[in-house]
Amino acid sequence: MSTVVLTRVAVETISPLAIYSGNRETLGQNAIVRDWNGLPRIPATAIAGVWRHTVMNIAKGVNPIQFEHWFGFKGDQKTQERMASRIIVTDGLLLDSKSCLPGTLDSKGQLRMLTEPDSRDPVYSLVNINNSGRFERTCCRLNEKKANHRAALFTAKTLPKGLRFAFDLKFELDSDKDVEDYRKVLKIIGSRTFALGSKTANGLGSFKVIGVDLEEIRLDDYVDNPEEAAKKIRAFVINRTVKIDEAAAAPVIPSADDTGLKVWKFTLSSRGSMRLGTGIPGAISATISACGPDGNPINLMPNENDSGKRNIQPCFTDSRITWKGSKFDKEIKEFIIPGSTIKGVLAHRTMYHFLRRKGWFTDTKISGERTPRDLIRDLLDNREPPKELEPYYTLFGRNDPVNHDNMRAGSLRVQDAVISADYWLNRMHNKLDRFTAGVMPSALFGQMRLINPSFAVHISMNPSRGSELPDDAEIMQAFQDTLYDLKNGFLNICAGSGRDTAVFSEVKEN
Repeated sequence: MSTVVLTRVAVETISPLAIYSGNRETLGQNAIVRDWNGLPRIPATAIAGVWRHTVMNIAKGVNPIQFEHWFGFKGDQKTQERMASRIIVTDGLLLDSKSCLPGTLDSKGQLRMLTEPDSRDPVYSLVNINNSGRFERTCCRLNEKKANHRAALFTAKTLPKGLRFAFDLKFELDSDKDVEDYRKVLKIIGSRTFALGSKTANGLGSFKVIGVDLEEIRLDDYVDNPEEAAKKIRAFVINRTVKIDEAAAAPVIPSADDTGLKVWKFTLSSRGSMRLGTGIPGAISATISACGPDGNPINLMPNENDSGKRNIQPCFTDSRITWKGSKFDKEIKEFIIPGSTIKGVLAHRTMYHFLRRKGWFTDTKISGERTPRDLIRDLLDNREPPKELEPYYTLFGRNDPVNHDNMRAGSLRVQDAVISADYWLNRMHNKLDRFTAGVMPSALFGQMRLINPSFAVHISMNPSRGSELPDDAEIMQAFQDTLYDLKNGFLNICAGSGRDTAVFSEVKEN
């Protein structure tokens, strides 16, 4: 039996997406990968590579030899044996405001480029190449004192949450066992560890499956009429409509599958005010929204005509595309705590608890004349990684610009936290002269503060990289100590932690 399985998978990003082209010379360091219409796309190589890596690490009940049967392999120089992948993956193309693939067909069945009216689609207008600088994140590295690291400010372009993509899969099966194994491997696409693009350890590149169209064509049924089988395959490929049915897709590819993952989920709240600034003063859009307790967006702007809002240092916001079924609804803004911020705070406090449990204090001699402070400075200055901190690297990763073979991705993955708040207010400040204690001229500024904030923290551990860390390891105990501090108000993650800021505590479920 020979069966051709055609699968069209529709996904929706649930966190910002950052897939770069690498063409720094002409398009800049963080240029987003785009298709022939100038629209963002997900390269087929990225999908196939992450899929193969994820299947190799977490798939269970599947014959390991079948991995090479599906994804191919390249043999060593002696045998020169190699095999091409039997799974054909197409690029993930951006869907328009009606959840359709871009482009139309001409009389010969070839795809046309987008026309001028098509390019004005609401979704395409948001993310076309002319708006490439609209969605970006400014990040700053922290030193061992939890202050901004010198010369470590950078900007990364991203795509907003809520964008929808679709890609096709084609695979030829030879037996019923192949069909069964293919469905098992297909489910991996919906797992938490299947994330695409850069900075996935900081929560980027996650998505959910919102539609699956799977068609099996048994070639044995078309022995006398092979042209009919070819027509069915071609009709599936050139069809520009995408089936959007999240409930129907769940049995085929369940999204957010946490099987095999260590997961920490909890909600923090405070009866005070908080600020998490962008560091860039400027005008604030009157459409800033956040999610309320029911998950629906709420407008937090008390007065859209507030003349003082132009002087406010805004809190960090992120864009999200909303949909009504298969139709585009609107773009909203959400107050968020970036996953990189949460992970940075956890990394610093975990390092403290790790050194404390080891008994390595400031003047402790660890190896020769080296002290814990020397180890941390070597770590932050990208010098030769200290071997004494190897468990820390396994959890949070390490960077080595000199020898790239020493670079390692951490096993922890922290998602962005969306902040829910009752409202916000503008708190005005005057800068005082240090000698006269008088108000300095031209030094009046405002800060946006969120009142009664709450947010959910979601942390997971990659099973392939975290399996070498048992629960009783000192680094894991240090990490549990850090989570205890965060849940009980001993560790703050918002700006101005030393001055009148919210103290968070865990919300206990009833």
